[in-house]
Amino acid sequence: MTPSARVQSAIELLDSIIAAAREKGAPADRLLAEWFRAHRFAGSKDRRAIRELVFAAIRACGPVPPSGRAAVLRLAREDAALAALFDGSRYGPAPIAPDEPVSGGGIAPGWLEQALADSGVAGSDASALLERAPLDVRVNTLKTERATLSL
Repeated sequence: MTPSARVQSAIELLDSIIAAAREKGAPADRLLAEWFRAHRFAGSKDRRAIRELVFAAIRACGPVPPSGRAAVLRLAREDAALAALFDGSRYGPAPIAPDEPVSGGGIAPGWLEQALADSGVAGSDASALLERAPLDVRVNTLKTERATLSL
């Protein structure tokens, strides 16, 4: 897949995720897994790039965005390389129009931001919620010792 085609696939996936969110449907990870199963032509690098773009757009938009394109345009506003992929190529997204709607940002929907603030999660703690979760590794001490591991 071309980088533009990856962006267009992410937009289409976000459209189905947004529809599912409005209808109380399947979660995003399940919709991604089903899409990848149905689109076997997407290689592992394609799947990774699409997945990262989809989840970055989900994290960047606090409330549910109006469309997948509006969500990705929010990311493209801050990333010139991503904005350049809106080139209207064969499998890529159409060029960005000057008056095109862009999704609003935030940490979460307004009611959840207020609940977080009321519970003491605000500022940099709240902004940390937008970052990718860290990876934790567990050591099976029955098979090895912690001291012998190397990172």
